[in-house]
Amino acid sequence: METFLEHQVALVTGGATGIGAATAIALARAGADVVVGYHRSEDEAARVVKAVADLGRRGAMVQGDLSDPAQAERWVREACAAVPGPVQVLVNNAGDLIERHPLSDMSVEHWDATIALNLSSVFYVTRWALSHLADGGRIVNVTSIAAHTGGSVGAAAYASAKGGVVTLTRSMALELAPRQITVNAISPGVIMTRFHERHSTPERLTSFLSQIPLGRLGTAEDCAAAVVFLASPAAAFITGEVLEINGGQHFG
Repeated sequence: METFLEHQVALVTGGATGIGAATAIALARAGADVVVGYHRSEDEAARVVKAVADLGRRGAMVQGDLSDPAQAERWVREACAAVPGPVQVLVNNAGDLIERHPLSDMSVEHWDATIALNLSSVFYVTRWALSHLADGGRIVNVTSIAAHTGGSVGAAAYASAKGGVVTLTRSMALELAPRQITVNAISPGVIMTRFHERHSTPERLTSFLSQIPLGRLGTAEDCAAAVVFLASPAAAFITGEVLEINGGQHFG
């Protein structure tokens, strides 16, 4: 097992389930000590931390609603204290569609909550993490195929937020380049996690599957492998990029 992240500290927001959980474990497998961020999924976060510890790495879990700037600041402070040392990897994964609402009946509250969770949280966490982030570190943001396609009906707020993550990723890449910090994003397509269990009907998933040239739905591990690559020495000269993980459903 290659451990090129040995003795490095990684922070993973939304790390209790799905893509975040798979990423936390994959980073630990590559040698990193990992702080798992979670909001409500305490039991799941504990299982991820145990998996990290079983790999011989330091692990910790820190709760916080990262759509709230004060909680995001507190989360970063507690996360960095939980596993001391300069942060080399930050994965901004926290996010959710929340609910589907067509524009005709979408409330301002839903719009604001979706933008706060999926876009503003990336700014909040990165803003407060910068003083802890080592020069030469890696930031990986998680956007979505919806940023390119506009999403399906009822996902306008989510798609808009994820489009903002793409632009924010590139802005961060330019600004942090003098510190040799790379900033990239992964853009998952249809990944079989709780997200689609909650927000997509079986009929919708069947329709998605028919659009994927590789003939299967994605897994959280597909996404985690891409994050680990972007955190690895092999990606040292890649920044400002969005890595599409969708089986050929959409070319960026």
